[in-house]
Amino acid sequence: MKVNVISRKLIKPSTPTPQNLKKCQLSFLDEISPPWNVSVILFYPPNPNPKPILIAHFEDSLAKILPQFYPFAGRYNKKDDHKVIDCNDEGAEFVEAEATEVEMMDFIKNSKNDRCFLNNNLLSRQPYYEADKPTDPLLSIQITEFKSCGGLAISIGVSHKIADASSVGTFIAALSDIANTTCNPADDQRSSKIIIPSFDSRMLLPGKINVSKINVSNDYELPKNIVVKRLYFNKEAISSLRSKLSRDQGRFLSRVRLVSAVIAKALIGVDRAKHGKSRSCFIVQSVDMRGRTIPPLPKHSCGNLVLQSITETNNEDKNNIGLHELVRLIGDSIDKTITDCAKLLSIGEDERKDFIIYPMAKSLKRLLSGEISYAMWFSDWSKFGFYEADFGWGKPVWASIGTFPSQNLTLLMSNNEGDGIEAWVHLNQDDMPYFDQDEEIKLFTLL
Repeated sequence: MKVNVISRKLIKPSTPTPQNLKKCQLSFLDEISPPWNVSVILFYPPNPNPKPILIAHFEDSLAKILPQFYPFAGRYNKKDDHKVIDCNDEGAEFVEAEATEVEMMDFIKNSKNDRCFLNNNLLSRQPYYEADKPTDPLLSIQITEFKSCGGLAISIGVSHKIADASSVGTFIAALSDIANTTCNPADDQRSSKIIIPSFDSRMLLPGKINVSKINVSNDYELPKNIVVKRLYFNKEAISSLRSKLSRDQGRFLSRVRLVSAVIAKALIGVDRAKHGKSRSCFIVQSVDMRGRTIPPLPKHSCGNLVLQSITETNNEDKNNIGLHELVRLIGDSIDKTITDCAKLLSIGEDERKDFIIYPMAKSLKRLLSGEISYAMWFSDWSKFGFYEADFGWGKPVWASIGTFPSQNLTLLMSNNEGDGIEAWVHLNQDDMPYFDQDEEIKLFTLL
């Protein structure tokens, strides 16, 4: 698909950032976050209003919301010993583009079926190559019109140094609310829902850690030949899995845990097929801190606020690990992480850093030494309200992602109805044939 850029500009906050907020310190979780953008792409049906009016309204809404999200309009300064965001109001990048030669619904259909980076040409910045340099905008937005039908794709990308997926969801919700309030000022009900973000996590998790002690580096080598497979677990599939497994587990099983276990089992099978034997691995699941600490962090806290739940599978003594056992192992690990999260704010600052960093550092050391053969990562984006994003022209018909340069990474998104899961599995292209042969994966592949 050919995409032509029509214009590229910087949108500055409608009011300047106060002097006392000009420097935004990073938390230590921000510091060790990978140098890429967290991106979401929302697709909207044709709108009867002229596109210039829609674009102007969107730009105006963006300028009005940026004062609340003042770090997003700044730049990342990694020259300082204590890395900061310069909240200098340089602005967010805003790109207007046109897609030719294809209708939006055909593009969506092809995107759902193809294993490639079909969506990245709808991003104003590529997730890895154009992130975290001194001149790179921390927030980048592109509106692409499908010329043949009038549909719109809106991509929103934010640097991982200042935002996780929940933070991106908060920004999109706030931008949506202010856009609708501007369109419908008499709508008091929507006006009462204006979202106020918080950037106080850096005070709870202050930065400046010695990353050399935990073997974490931001000098990433970009993996090559990564392809993406999309799996769809609809309501009926979730219900079937839940009824089959809940009998043995004796507890309610969430969509995310069920889907993660199915994919983890298939990835374990891929590794076994490649190496001729079962090997030990880590299954790493991101767990959101928000609402789980005591006292709870604000729902709209922005930054990187996740703990890593690490499940170890000792597969070397087994020919095959069952789905029931994986669901139990992953669930027990997540439950423990949630329990640990509750006491996070009741301990001292240094102890808090060790509490979060030490398990990650220990696991990474075992992985790098070869004691653990490989790892897989899961991140749940299903609860961040992307399908509620109405900028004045209705809600999206599909929410997609910007792909990531990471092998064995699975991102989980909700479906439009809110009762299913779309899983975006990132694999080396040489591993995909093995993955495709898994009998359970075949059930959830859209052809």
